[in-house]
This record gives sequence, structure tokens and C-alpha cells, in this order.
Amino acid sequence: MKLLVLSILVCVSFAGFARPLTTQQKLDDLQELVAMIRGGYGPLEYKKTEFGIDIDALEKEYAERIQKTQNNSEFYYNILKFVAEFKDSHFGARIPTNHRGRLGFRADYIDGKVLIEKIDRSILSEKDFPFEKGDEIISFNGAPVKEELEKIIPYMGQGSELTTIRSAASLISIRPGTLIPVIEGKVNLEIRKGSSDFVESAELEWKLSGDPLDEFVPAPVTKSRAFFMGNRNPLMMPVDYGQIALNPSPIFESSFRCSGDTRVKIPADATIIMKKPFIAYYHLTEKGNIGYLRLPHYSPKENSADLNAYDLRFSQYEYAVNLLEKNTVGLIIDQDHNCGGSVDYLHRIVSLFAQKPFAPMQFELLATKQNYLGYKKWVSDVYKYTLDYEKYNKVVELVKETWLNSTHFLTTKTALSGAGPIEPNSITYTKPIIILIDELSGSGGDAFPAMMQGIGRATLLGTRTMGAGGHVQQLPPLAHSQITTSITKSLFFHPNNTAIENNGASPDIKYRPTQDDFMYEYRGYQKFYLNELFKKLK
Repeated sequence: MKLLVLSILVCVSFAGFARPLTTQQKLDDLQELVAMIRGGYGPLEYKKTEFGIDIDALEKEYAERIQKTQNNSEFYYNILKFVAEFKDSHFGARIPTNHRGRLGFRADYIDGKVLIEKIDRSILSEKDFPFEKGDEIISFNGAPVKEELEKIIPYMGQGSELTTIRSAASLISIRPGTLIPVIEGKVNLEIRKGSSDFVESAELEWKLSGDPLDEFVPAPVTKSRAFFMGNRNPLMMPVDYGQIALNPSPIFESSFRCSGDTRVKIPADATIIMKKPFIAYYHLTEKGNIGYLRLPHYSPKENSADLNAYDLRFSQYEYAVNLLEKNTVGLIIDQDHNCGGSVDYLHRIVSLFAQKPFAPMQFELLATKQNYLGYKKWVSDVYKYTLDYEKYNKVVELVKETWLNSTHFLTTKTALSGAGPIEPNSITYTKPIIILIDELSGSGGDAFPAMMQGIGRATLLGTRTMGAGGHVQQLPPLAHSQITTSITKSLFFHPNNTAIENNGASPDIKYRPTQDDFMYEYRGYQKFYLNELFKKLK
């Protein structure tokens, strides 16, 4: 099966060197964005029915706001807030700017606290900033840190509340102008050392880079920047790390997000199956050998153009599963912070654990002429007189029929491939499985645990996944502001027919990592999930 990849090169001037937009130009951009939403946003009716998100009311509200804006940046960030109103992790906007501020550390939101995650010692020496990972930020410029989070949250627009809050916390100390207003000057912090009662103050200054958004005098040099937007096969779900530029998806636990590594302490007596490109091992417990398998995403890549990354990575997972089946009595699949990826590849991974044929993921697709022509073009690259062509063509005809002869915005449910049940792989894992999930697992990271839960092959443990429930198309920049957007084009569903959008996959066993987990290699988390797996062993 061929993948359709379209690269679009758009050259724009940095907003820092743009002349002021007129009120009419600002309204034109808003109306252009609204038109794209009305005609191309898959969850539009779902958002109104389920959550009362009304495009008409939002358009009126933001038109009034925009008319009151005094400069370009006020307008730009109103557009970002407008997009965030849809509470969709896949629907995002980005301002074309290189303006950025940073304090020299990263923060994360763990167990209701904003904790330091990493410090750049090239910027902040231990003498000037005597703190470390796990120390808690309790105030920001004299106010509780929660108030600063509340200022950031309106720009986030994620599919779940916890994902939104965690996104906001990651931007406490890093302000990319693409996503959020950049702050200048000094900031005063109060920081608690670990979980002690000792609180110390720190004064830091924002370190700025790039060009300010508003500059009303001609700049001596005008730079250009190229934005590459890959429009993937419309029957592919996006990979979050491939769309970070367009979607408010800050980096969390940078060594772990989308990575095949583990943040959980590997037992000293573990038998390592492999460490690259993902961790797989098993170790002895009181109940026998327990396996651990890391699933970071569903869109593998290889540096060599001669290798089919999907086939290679699947064969590596098949190898690991074969050894885990032979040597363990139960398995932990770690899917925390999973970035998503290809639907077809995700199905192949499910087949490594399924015990009987299972239904492919079900989608409701946008029924428009654009979608019909897009799917038709993609299917034209599939060889005729094959079963694949026949199955995919059924999807094309469904989109066409709904577009021409129905008042419905979306098609009825269909597998993207048009296929019927998928057979288990020849090598499968048959023992009990617990899948670790969290609020940073999105898109395919929502879909895989939902499917495994739906076919009865795994127990989910952790927090509800992100709720990013559709595939994404990246759109051309808005005419005047050059703001780029990615828009959700469909809805996909849990096997129980619940929409994944804003719902995600819900855990059977709830667990939220603690400050101690964050500090000490998630050993408490490990103990908890092993005890839960022990309960499932005969």
C-alpha cells in the first residue's frame, strides 16, 4: 500500500516584521477560519450536541473581541483562543513567529502540583538556582501558581481537562510565541524543596529570542521562513510528534515522550530482550516471570530509505512478543505518553495480542466533495484487481454517496480500509495483560487501549487518555496573519460505540503517579501495577 505524502512550501515573513493588520483584515481571517470549520471540521455537530460548542455564537463573540484588538498580537492570540474553544487535541493553530521566552527549566504537573522536571545548568547555576527535579513551584509573581495556570489554559484546547492542565503547566517556564504570549522582564517564584516545609524564593529573568510579534517600523532586514506541511494519506491517523508545530502539545518528560525508553526502574534481575528501538524485558516475581513491553507510538521511522519501517518494527515487536509468550505468565504494556500513528499499523500491533478475529477501528468520515476527491486520489495509487483496492473503494463510494444523497455531515461508521474482521497474528500473546495509559496518550494512543479493552484482551490502568478522536489535515495559512491550522476531519469510536473524542479510553483501574514516582523512577507505580497484574494470574 502506498502512502500519499504532499509537501507544501509556504514562504512567509516573520510576524515580527509585519505591518499592522486592519480591522477588516483581522475579520477576514476569522471568517476564513470559520468557513473552514463549517465545511471541514468533522466533529462540528458532535461538539455542539455533546458539549454545547456553537460555531455561530463563537464567531459572534470573537468578531466583537477582534474588533477591539489594538495590535497584531492581540488579534493572533484571540485566534488561538478561538480554536482552543473547541477542546480538541487535534485541532490546533500556530502563529508564524520565532519569538520565544524561557526561564531555564522545565515544569510538569504531577499529582496536582507543578514540579520542576529539568534544569538547564548552562543557564541556571546551582548557586543562583539551588533547586532540583521534584521541587514544587507554589507561587508565580506573588500569586498561587494555579492562577498562572488559569491564564495559560485558554490557549490549550486539549481533549480532556487533565491534559489541558498538564499542557498549561509545561508552559509555566517556556513561552513559545507560536502558542502563547511571550512574557518579558523578571519573575518571582516560591519553590518548595521536595515534599518538605522549606520554601525558598527565586528571582529569574525571561531570556528572550527571536523577533517580537508587533513592530510598527520597517525592519532593516526581512527574513523568510519555510513551513513544511505534510498532508498524509487521508486514511492515516497523525503522529503527535509530527504535528507538534501546529498543535499545542508541549514536551513532557522529554526523554520519555514518544520514546521507546522507559521511565520505570528496570529490575536488577531483568532479562533484557531489547533496549532499542523500544524496551522489552521480563523479570522474576513471586508469581513467576512478568514481561514489560514499551509502545511509544504507531508510526515507526528509519534513517535508511531502503527499509520499510513499519514492516521492520512490526517484526521486532513480533520477536519480542514471541519471547514474552514463552517466558512469562503476564505482561505489562507501557503506553504512557504514546503519540499515536497509523491505523493499519495499530491494527497489526493489536493482532499480536488478539485471541480471535476482531473488528477494525470504526470511523465516521466527513462527507464532502474535498474528502471524496482526496480519498479517490489516494485509492487511485492502490493497484487495481486486488482485494485492497476493492475494500478501499467501498470507503470512497460511501463518502460519495453520503455527500451527494444525504443531509448528514459525516458518513455512517466504517473501517478506513473497508475491511471486515482482522485475524490474529500467527504469533500472539495469550496471557493476562495490563496496559498503562495516561492523559498524554493521544490519537492512536487513545485507540490502541480502547480496542484492547473492547475485545477483552487487556485491563487498562492509569488515567483517562487524551481524547484525540479523529484524523487530521493540515491547512494552508490564513490569508493575512499567516496563522497555520490543523483540523480534525473525522470521528473514531471505542468498540462500545462511544466516541473517542473528548472521552478517550478510560482506565479499569485508576492510578495517578505521585511526586515520589516522579522523583524515584516510578517505583511506587511499578509496585502498584504489578500487584494488580498478580490478581489476574491463576
